[in-house]
Amino acid sequence: MCPVVLWKTYVVPKYLYGLEVQICTKADIYELEKLQRKIFRQFLSLPERYASSGLYILLGAEPVEAILDRNMLSLFLTISRLDNAIEKKILQWELEIGKDFTETFINRIDKILNKYSLPNPKEILENPPSKNKWKNMLKKAINIYWSNIWKEECLIKTTIKYLSIQENPTENPHNIWKAARNNQNDIRKAEFKSRLITGTYMLQTTKAKFSKNQISGICELCTRDEEDIKHFLLECESLESVRLKQMNKLLSLTEMKGGGDKANYKEEDVLQIIMDCSKLSTTSLSHLKANDLIEIEKQSQNFCHQMHKERTTIQTQ
Repeated sequence: MCPVVLWKTYVVPKYLYGLEVQICTKADIYELEKLQRKIFRQFLSLPERYASSGLYILLGAEPVEAILDRNMLSLFLTISRLDNAIEKKILQWELEIGKDFTETFINRIDKILNKYSLPNPKEILENPPSKNKWKNMLKKAINIYWSNIWKEECLIKTTIKYLSIQENPTENPHNIWKAARNNQNDIRKAEFKSRLITGTYMLQTTKAKFSKNQISGICELCTRDEEDIKHFLLECESLESVRLKQMNKLLSLTEMKGGGDKANYKEEDVLQIIMDCSKLSTTSLSHLKANDLIEIEKQSQNFCHQMHKERTTIQTQ
C-alpha cells in the first residue's frame, strides 16, 4: 500500500484527534505541519531545503491546516443538523453575541468559511446542506484554495518552476507518482525524477551554489559549459549517445499520442516534456488524456534514469 495512504488512514486520525475543538495557534499548526513535512520528505527521499508546497503537489496530500479546517467544518455541519439540541443553541447564542469574543467556536468557523468562500455560519445553521452536497462543496473549495496558493509559489520558487499542479491536488498524486508501479525499479525512477524536477539533484551548478562558487559549476563530463538541468538533459556531448536513443523513444511516443510533429518541438518544449509533460504551458500536450500523459511520463522517467546512469558511469571511470 502507498505510504501516503497509510499515513492518511492510520496516523493522521490519531495525530490530529480532538484538535477540531481546541484553539490551535499558528505556532501549534506549524509544529504539526513540520512533522508531516518531515515524513513526506522521507517518503520522496528529498532534502529539507525543498519547498513544502512541492511535497504536497507530488504526493497529492493535504496540509495539516486543511485537515483541521475540514474537521472543524464537519463538526459544525453535524451540529447544525441537530434541531433543538443544546449544542446548536450554543452556536446560535455565540452568533448572536457577535464578534466581541474572537476565540469562540462560531467565530473560528466564520473565518474558515470565509477563507474557502463558503456560505456564512448563519446561513448554514438556518438551512444546513445535505451531507453529500456539503462534502462536494468543501472538497472543491479546499482544492481551489490550496491550488491557488501553490500556483503562486510555483511562480516565485525556482525549485518548483517545472512542476505542474494537477487537478484536485490535495487528494490526487502528481503524474510522476501515478506513472510509478508498485515495484522497486519504478519507485527508484520516480524518486530520481522527483529530485530532478525539484532541483535537488546534485549537478555542478548546484554544488557551486552551495560552496559559494568554491567549486566550479562547469560540467565535469564535457568541460564546455555550466552543468545545469538544461545542459545535463539536452546539451552535454558526453551523454549524446544515450540521449539520442532515449530522446527518440520519448518524442516518438509523444508524437504518436497526438503531441504534434516532433520535428517542430522547440527546445524549451522538449525540456518541459522531459521534466513534466502534464504542465499546461506545454500547449501541444494539454489536450491529451490522463493515460497518455502517464505513458509519456513513464518514458520520460526512463530517459532521465538512463542519463543519470551514464553520467554516474563516466564520473566513476
